[in-house]
Amino acid sequence: MLKKLFSAALIAAVGMSVQAALPFTVKDGKVDYTVDSLGNRMLDYSTCGYRSSEAPIPDVAVAVYVAYKPGDNSERIQRAIDYVSSLPISSNGERGAVLLGPGEFEISSSLRISASGVVLRGSGVNSTVIKKTGVSRGALIYVEGVYDPVIKDTIEIADSYVPVNSTTINFGGKNNLRAGDRVFILRPSTAEWIKEMGCDIFGGGISAISWKPSDIDLRWDRTIVDVKSPSVTLDAPVTMALDKKWAETVIMNYSWPGRISEVGIENLTLVSDYNTRYPKDEDHCWDGITIANAENCWVRKVDFHHFAGSAVLLQPTTSKVTVEDCAATEPVSEIGGGRRIVFQTLGQQNLFQRCYSKNGINDFAAGFIAPGPNAFVQCDAEESLGFSGAIDAWAPGLLFDIVNIYGNNLILKNLGQDTNGAGGNTGNSTF
Repeated sequence: MLKKLFSAALIAAVGMSVQAALPFTVKDGKVDYTVDSLGNRMLDYSTCGYRSSEAPIPDVAVAVYVAYKPGDNSERIQRAIDYVSSLPISSNGERGAVLLGPGEFEISSSLRISASGVVLRGSGVNSTVIKKTGVSRGALIYVEGVYDPVIKDTIEIADSYVPVNSTTINFGGKNNLRAGDRVFILRPSTAEWIKEMGCDIFGGGISAISWKPSDIDLRWDRTIVDVKSPSVTLDAPVTMALDKKWAETVIMNYSWPGRISEVGIENLTLVSDYNTRYPKDEDHCWDGITIANAENCWVRKVDFHHFAGSAVLLQPTTSKVTVEDCAATEPVSEIGGGRRIVFQTLGQQNLFQRCYSKNGINDFAAGFIAPGPNAFVQCDAEESLGFSGAIDAWAPGLLFDIVNIYGNNLILKNLGQDTNGAGGNTGNSTF
């Protein structure tokens, strides 16, 4: 679906008179991508989202219902989540949904989902509200597995050059890789490459904030779909060229028992309480939902109010997460770096679609060395106080398709020292 949307948008937006300047042509309603002399071409973003956008988000059956009660509901809701987490998991990875009834559920402690197949669902965006009280700056909901990947084997690639958008990688000799294996593709950041990028020093003789070797290592998370020795085919492309001139890339076969999947948050309004005497109060809940050590998850039909940081934050260990039909308004914070990064990905193959933000700073953003691909589709921001794009260091494979930023800019460039204040590294992106 995402691939069709992207192609349709290109066909609608490109006039025949300007096609010669673009990396594709359109003929008879079809897009033909231009390939350069090294094999690079515009990236395919169709694998972004829940289950690589090849399956619809499921409607998981309700396992337990939690009716509204006044007072602190932290323990009641968490107990329901833990109960569903203990249920047997089905063949499709589901355990069941916790359904919250209508009402405003106050909680003093964050909610945590740490098992696969659990869904937290409200009775409707306008019906069920979870309001986080207290002065903790954490998140309202944590979706977190365990970071415990085990590397089984490490193999050097034989290709001297792997172009952008390639899904095929060659090896010099035999290997034990099989279809279905999970692999990391690790591309180190060397001093030579950093210098070539112009990021070894950011002007004025200042080197403290420059990139250092190993700071900007990229690690793609992929599945092998075919093996024809000495080559393997991956389920999603690499988002930058892998040139042996600059770094020796390796593939690492791994297992990850603690990673979770099939977790959803839906049909809710999430609210952070704050001190109303201070319109820029920051001693309250910062993030609505953070997801880590997880894949094939979703957030849909959730509204967010009064958060200081992110509505949805996808950590570096996320992959194939869909965030759709969500709205974030009325943020409460100072106006400065690291705040109001509303919909943010630091992971890969993540999709944000039909999301809305008002009064954010970096409304739609890819963070520190997000390896991509990541896509923002049909999103809108109003009264934006800052730019959207790559906000902190190297973030290749970033798509904005039908995204409107009212009041500020969409920036895809080297930002030098001018970053969001969170990391002190330059922001770069390719798309």
